[in-house]
Amino acid sequence: MCREAQRRGGGWLLPDEVDRLLAVFGLPRPEARVAFNEDEAVQCARELGYPVAVKLASATLVHKTEWQGVHLNIADEAGVRRAVQAMRQELARRDMLEAMAGVLVQKMAPDGIDVFAGVTQDPTFGPVIAFGLGGTAVEVLGDVVFRITPLTDRDAHDMVRSIRGWPLLTGFRGQPPADAAAAEEVLLRLSRMVEEIPDIVTVDLNPVRLLPAGRGALVLDARVRVQ
Repeated sequence: MCREAQRRGGGWLLPDEVDRLLAVFGLPRPEARVAFNEDEAVQCARELGYPVAVKLASATLVHKTEWQGVHLNIADEAGVRRAVQAMRQELARRDMLEAMAGVLVQKMAPDGIDVFAGVTQDPTFGPVIAFGLGGTAVEVLGDVVFRITPLTDRDAHDMVRSIRGWPLLTGFRGQPPADAAAAEEVLLRLSRMVEEIPDIVTVDLNPVRLLPAGRGALVLDARVRVQ
């Protein structure tokens, strides 16, 4: 899947390529389908079962929310159609419709705590793994820790517990503790991914939904860039 992107000149992988890559490294995602029009999106939602999320698929527009590209908790066919139409209208209004490669229809995930895991490149040390609270909080709060690769088990353990938001993962205000061990496993698998595929220059798993302890984690959204 990385070679397919390289044949296009490098850059961001398409959603189906990202899904295949994550599957190879055992990074679980909610069940999802790629659709190329409204009718296909509706059919995908029927197959997955409501509620679903409908997200923009694009190799160039990576911040989906800036393009009305994320629609959550859709409960019926009409909602799916409205989501696809809203994306197309926003992209057309901004003369970017050609950047749309379809939509990703995804089964809604159970409740949990959202975190971020990623890879960036340091000019001196090479691939660096990042971890912090997920969603828009990662940019607003700046609560992120970093380690160079390859990660050890101890590195992953310490990273998860080094963020200021760690108390949120331990069962804040009566909520069940999040699966910290699953977060550690995500970091270790990310490290292995960039060790085995050095052409990967950026990975952004945001959010990663940590389910209650013992139930694992799900990568809800992911971007991967290759050189």
